[in-house]
Amino acid sequence: MTIVIRNQKSTTPTQEISHSRKLLNKMVHNWSRRAQVVQAKSHNLDLNNPELAFDTTRDDFRSDLLPFKDHPAFLGAPFNIQQKILSCGWIAYNEKTVDIESKVVSPACNHIIYQEVPGVDNGVGRQIASDTLVDEAYHILLVMQACRITREQRGLQSLKLPSFNLVKQMILEQGKYSEPWQKILVQIATATVSEVFISDYLNLLAKDTDIQPMNRLVVDTHRKDEMAHHSIFTNLAQCIYTELSPQQQEFFADVFPLPVRWFANSELEVWQTMLEYIGFPKTREVIADCAVTDEVNLSRIDYSGVISLAEELGVLNSQQGIDSFARQGLLK
Repeated sequence: MTIVIRNQKSTTPTQEISHSRKLLNKMVHNWSRRAQVVQAKSHNLDLNNPELAFDTTRDDFRSDLLPFKDHPAFLGAPFNIQQKILSCGWIAYNEKTVDIESKVVSPACNHIIYQEVPGVDNGVGRQIASDTLVDEAYHILLVMQACRITREQRGLQSLKLPSFNLVKQMILEQGKYSEPWQKILVQIATATVSEVFISDYLNLLAKDTDIQPMNRLVVDTHRKDEMAHHSIFTNLAQCIYTELSPQQQEFFADVFPLPVRWFANSELEVWQTMLEYIGFPKTREVIADCAVTDEVNLSRIDYSGVISLAEELGVLNSQQGIDSFARQGLLK
């Protein structure tokens, strides 16, 4: 993707931020109609429903989402081992979701609620951040219930996973800076990128009728909220970026592309822990091979939405912004 520096935007920053604020205000008023936590009772979302009974013959996860999906050691493994690996993939997916919701997105919302972020420190910004916190708490409850059922059914109750790369890298990046505003902008950038990505990731599982019915429904329920969150965070980012000082905008331009690579990480430490736990005999071989070829694989994610948002914000209107995205391998 080739980016050129534009001399001017088709709309002014004032027009863009006004439009974003109008959209956020509309989404605040729509929350009670679209929020899945509000709709749960009327939709009868009950994981104990007989129609969602756990089917031991169904896969819990998609094999094409495994970082070693084409590795001969995985393809040649007995069926019961492959099935156990897919169950581990589902658990890791859920626990990574919990990490994103609780350690990335929720703290970003709290910064807005406590009026620590410019551009969204008004009633609408704080209200939509509060609504989003409720959504995220419900998602955590939902996926933890699904995860518990899978652990019990597949004998994985004592499996404990290490920290995920996205959160680890965000915390390491925040630790490089002394100013509170810098740490907050790293959080906002990571939350925004996560919300841009996650709805596409959820689509793969939400539409897969071959996996556990319970798993598909849990993901689809989550996806419906995340479709709104994608729009919420892109518009929040517009309001925030426009109100940053030039120094802060330069800083945001530098850190904004970083979470793309963090998100693209294959989480090999997590996979090594899981494969060793289930006694997969070729764990070291598989992990070593993935580390050489696939630890950070940008080709397996669609980051065009982040590029588009960077263009809309004006991040890519400067050479510095272009350079920051190019350093992460996101521009050609």
